Amino acid sequence: MVVTLRNRRAFLLAALLVGNRAAFGGSGLVVLCVWMIVGCKQRQKPIRPTQGAITESVYASGILKSKGQYQAFAVVSGIIDSVYVAEGQLVSKGQKLLTITNDQQRLTSERALLAAEYASLPANLPRLQELQRNVGLAAEKLGNDSLLLARQQRLWQQKIGTLVQVEQRQLQYNASAAAWKSSQRQLADLRRQLALDAKQSRLTWAISRAQQEQFIVTSHVDGVVFDLLREKGESVGPQTVLAILGNADNYMLELQVDEYDISRVRSGAEIFVTMDSHQGQVFEGMVLEVHPIMNAQTRTFTVEAELKQTPPGLYPNLTLEANIVCAYKKNALLIPRRYLVDDSTVLRKNGDRIRVRPGLRDLEMVEVLSGLSAKDEIIQPEQ
Repeated sequence: MVVTLRNRRAFLLAALLVGNRAAFGGSGLVVLCVWMIVGCKQRQKPIRPTQGAITESVYASGILKSKGQYQAFAVVSGIIDSVYVAEGQLVSKGQKLLTITNDQQRLTSERALLAAEYASLPANLPRLQELQRNVGLAAEKLGNDSLLLARQQRLWQQKIGTLVQVEQRQLQYNASAAAWKSSQRQLADLRRQLALDAKQSRLTWAISRAQQEQFIVTSHVDGVVFDLLREKGESVGPQTVLAILGNADNYMLELQVDEYDISRVRSGAEIFVTMDSHQGQVFEGMVLEVHPIMNAQTRTFTVEAELKQTPPGLYPNLTLEANIVCAYKKNALLIPRRYLVDDSTVLRKNGDRIRVRPGLRDLEMVEVLSGLSAKDEIIQPEQ
């Protein structure tokens, strides 16, 4: 005799009444009583489909995140020199959080500043003045040689002197003119060179100053410091997470939806959320965005949502579960899901099978689109 889960309670009751020996090998009367108790199955009571509302939803799990929540990274290498904030402290955008020190960068910055000062125009004013004086002297000599040349030419016209003297004066004039033009070029070249050096040194100093500012970590948002991950004196490098900040008044939901269900999720869909931190409460929300790429490791999609009303006592990274409403019908023909056979068949009360076309589903009920009417009676299939 095989005792199933359904008749096990009746069998044990009979065994307790007559004793183990009688139940398993005593008189035929006892055996007959046991068989009667075990074999008497209650005839299943037929049911009829009902009219009612049904909501189909998709399950999602996730965490709570602050809007604007981000991780403050170090972009340089060094040692944390000062920390200016504490966990839980409110900060404003641009407020200094901590500073990092690096001797090499500091010396580089000082060298760039010295180079900028050395290459500035005021620092090179004596060189300019010297060349300007040279240009003036060359101009005076050129003027003097021009007068001497003109005088010698007049004398030669009066048959005084020699042609050689005239040629010598001409050579002196030509040399003075070349020297004057050369001094002018030198002055212009020096001005251009000084201007270029000054500009380059200023750019180098600006770059060094910008790099120096990277050693100061500031807040990117008006919000609160949720977590400080490093302390004064610790060594850090590029991409080291220093702190986590965000808005303490506005939160968003970061949900993970299985790839099997993602095609039914749309922006604007209503959601119902439960959290372990707020047991017994259900919060309403709305889907904001469906990220268009799947996580290859978890085979899930990220869905962003928000709560319609923010309850008190929320914190980043609280875990939550949500049902995303995909469809809703107010007046549908419904039967319990356990009455379905092979997902598309039901049993009449006489045992005949009927093909039906199911529609919306929830955990307990399923909509019947065709194949049944509200007057039909069906029975639950044996499990």
